[in-house]
Amino acid sequence: MTLEVALPLKWVNRDGKIIILARGARAFAQGFFAVILAVYLSRIGFSLVQIGAFFSAGIAGSALFALLVSLVAEKVGRRRLLVLFSLMTAAVGLALILTDSVPALFVFSFLGTLSGAMGPGSTGPIHPLELASLADAAPSERRTDLYAASRIFSTGSAAAGSLAAGLPAFYQVAFGLTEIQATRVMFLGFTLCLLLVSLLYNLLSPAVEVVPGRGAWTNPFRVPSRRIIFTLTGLFSVDHFASSLMIQSLVAYWFNEKFGLELGSLAFVFFFSRILTALSFWVSAKVANRIGLINTMVFTHIPSSLLLIAVAFAPTAWMAVLFWQLRSFLGQMDGPARESYTMAIVGVEERVAMASLNAVGRGVTGTLGPSVGAVLWQALSAGAPFIACGILKIIYDLSLYFMFRNVKPAGESNPHP
Repeated sequence: MTLEVALPLKWVNRDGKIIILARGARAFAQGFFAVILAVYLSRIGFSLVQIGAFFSAGIAGSALFALLVSLVAEKVGRRRLLVLFSLMTAAVGLALILTDSVPALFVFSFLGTLSGAMGPGSTGPIHPLELASLADAAPSERRTDLYAASRIFSTGSAAAGSLAAGLPAFYQVAFGLTEIQATRVMFLGFTLCLLLVSLLYNLLSPAVEVVPGRGAWTNPFRVPSRRIIFTLTGLFSVDHFASSLMIQSLVAYWFNEKFGLELGSLAFVFFFSRILTALSFWVSAKVANRIGLINTMVFTHIPSSLLLIAVAFAPTAWMAVLFWQLRSFLGQMDGPARESYTMAIVGVEERVAMASLNAVGRGVTGTLGPSVGAVLWQALSAGAPFIACGILKIIYDLSLYFMFRNVKPAGESNPHP
């Protein structure tokens, strides 16, 4: 199958299509991984605090490697780094199959940059490399549409992955496996998917590299747009800390503990939430072209935060699922607008620095999130992380709006229809 058949986006170049396909394959693996991981860790003896710390280790590793990306991406090469980080994440699947040692799995979580495998909104060092490479894969006037299309494809793939999280139940019946054995089959699938991703990234052309900066080390503290970059990094860090209080794996664990939903039911819950998220990206691109990128980011995000708080007070499973699905439709609509905005307001040679430092900031604050969320859960109530997450996100949205509502990328005053 040619790229043109697989992705009939005539206005996207070959490298852009390869990146979108790779993101889709990676998102499929992350889709089932995020649903089953926390439940699996609890089954092999991890406590709630240890589960939170495991995810914190993954986010910390992502932050460290994202910082390295901001410094060396143009010297080492974007394609090489994309392949390397994909292989490192693939190794985590093998580790989960081969050992249940807490220290060993913590090490693999850190080295495997698991942040991107923890649900929507999570990022790792691969993400900034993809963002910077996609920015020139289509005409500038279609950039927001490109990021929306990429997210639609990857989120649709993640939805299919979430549905695949119900396969362990089938494996148990069909092959007589235990729950743990059946889950480890899924981890093997995760590893194979990441190996495919690394092969796809290896097909990228030299055009994904920035020719003027090739061979040079980048000092993000000296780029012309450093003030904007660091201010946005601070704001996005608050947002990601809030998100990491209740990452998808912990949400799945919350539904399992509070309402007794098993993996089969959770697979359908997160499948539909991913589908709604994918649909929202198409809406996001259309809305952004009408009302602007910052307005789209803020005016869709605040209602989603209110719905997240409502999840904590839902008295029944069906009501909690309903609030979660509505929140899923609105909660990631800021994604394409954010990616387009951050790539449009800096120079071409600053894009990796912008995306990488955002990932670093989100990773540093996000490192604490799962552990803090677990502590809030144990010390106060299971709903406390949802409430804290929603409140912090609203503070972030209001701050972003008042600080950047007048900072517009070129051409936004006359968006195309």
